[in-house]
Amino acid sequence: GILESPALPPGSGSLTISYKLFVSGKSGVGKTALVAMLAGGCVLPMHYETRGTEVTSVFWPAKPVTSTVPVMFQLNFWD
Repeated sequence: GILESPALPPGSGSLTISYKLFVSGKSGVGKTALVAMLAGGCVLPMHYETRGTEVTSVFWPAKPVTSTVPVMFQLNFWD
């Protein structure tokens, strides 16, 4: 799926860089909705409190201006 590592052309030699992003704040301000929106998921219309920690991985492709090799950012949102 889209949340797994996307397919790149064979031999592209892409580099994957991982980041762990911790999302914190007051209850009910939209942290989980923000992570769901960035991950391409649906945002629930009703509020529910997140129990424990939810980890969502998002792969974000980029191509630096100074390089021909694409870079894949793996963003791990800890909510």
